[in-house]
Amino acid sequence: MLKRKIEKQLLSWKNSKERNPLILKGCRQCGKTWSVNAFAKEQYKNVIYLNFFENPNYKEIFSGALEVDHLTMMMSVFLGPDISFEANETIIILDEIQECPEARTALKFFKLDGRYDVLCTGSLLGVKGYGEKPASIPGGI
Repeated sequence: MLKRKIEKQLLSWKNSKERNPLILKGCRQCGKTWSVNAFAKEQYKNVIYLNFFENPNYKEIFSGALEVDHLTMMMSVFLGPDISFEANETIIILDEIQECPEARTALKFFKLDGRYDVLCTGSLLGVKGYGEKPASIPGGI
């Protein structure tokens, strides 16, 4: 397997005490999703994966309340009963987050809650921006 520089940085992020949700941005097809999924499978007991580009219906998870318990319940509804949320053992991957502005807003609530690590990938974040009608854009987390 080809080692990537990002592996060390992801591990450093996981081992930091004040871990914020992390957004990994870059051009399309450069290996963001592959790197994030490989890291998650190796480092976490539970991996929750949502790709907003591949499955636009996942946006509905974030269309209502952004309380973490509500969001995890909605993820369970969409992904089925086989997923599990355990504090400090679960990572939530939000792939192509630029497609769901409400998911970006929810990052603040995941940080405040602190039970789950959140790792996001985004393409065209600087080009596509925040959409036509941006939701609240978190800052300072």
